[in-house]
Amino acid sequence: MRLSPFLFVTSLICVSSSLFAQHSDLEFGYDDATSPSAFTLSPLSFDATTADGIILADGEFRELDPFSPGDFSADQPGFTTDSSAGLLVNQGDNIMINVLDAAVHSDFGVGYVNFFNPATDALEASGRLSLVDNTSSTGNLVLDGASIESGINPQFIGAGGSAGSIHDHIKIDLLDDAAAPMGAYGILVQLQSDFAPTDGAIDLSSQPFWLVFNRGMSDSDFESLALLEFGVGAVSQPVLLGDVDLDGVVTFLDIAFFIDVLSSSSFQEEADCNQDGVVNFLDIAFFVEILASV
Repeated sequence: MRLSPFLFVTSLICVSSSLFAQHSDLEFGYDDATSPSAFTLSPLSFDATTADGIILADGEFRELDPFSPGDFSADQPGFTTDSSAGLLVNQGDNIMINVLDAAVHSDFGVGYVNFFNPATDALEASGRLSLVDNTSSTGNLVLDGASIESGINPQFIGAGGSAGSIHDHIKIDLLDDAAAPMGAYGILVQLQSDFAPTDGAIDLSSQPFWLVFNRGMSDSDFESLALLEFGVGAVSQPVLLGDVDLDGVVTFLDIAFFIDVLSSSSFQEEADCNQDGVVNFLDIAFFVEILASV
């Protein structure tokens, strides 16, 4: 049975949008502080998403200590809870950062330290980074290419305060500064919590996310070359015409999304069913044809 295009015209609705500000710290917290079941990361804190669906935040190695020229490290981004967004932890909960082998957990990573080499235009499991622990009782975590050289993983970031809040920064030090080549250095990490510390186990882990640091590259090369190798814009997925809700199939569930795009005069490739570069009423008949053929 064919659907009448008139049904779409009579069902148009208005679309509203909200603007969000970028945060300098990565906001995190539990889904429910009383009975946590998931570790939540605010997507508004991140700069990009890779082609394999991993969120990414970038930073820069700089000479943080004016009395130690040539010593490159980063203390941005930091980590913070956000009470206004309901992202909190519990008092006394230990929050840690766990470094993952990106060769196992990412389609693009190659090790614990993922170095973008401008000379080869590729990622290499090379370079040495140290995550400086926020306590004096444990040693720093040292990563060497495809291995953990020394230290304890995960590393401690901070403990929840009386209001269930944390705001802390850890130092990620680029070791062997004189020999460390210019490029981009990335680590794939996740946040973890032992909100029941008496059991001696990690109770919650966040989804993995990238931290990628520029060392000496121009901003344009860092964004267009280095981040490409970490998967930002690296894979061009084929467009499935009619799949406006982006779930991988064309079904009746796409109708409302098609109406949203059509009524907002915005553009989405999946809604441009006649492929003329715009989404307008001329696409309705073609959308109906696609929907009726599945």
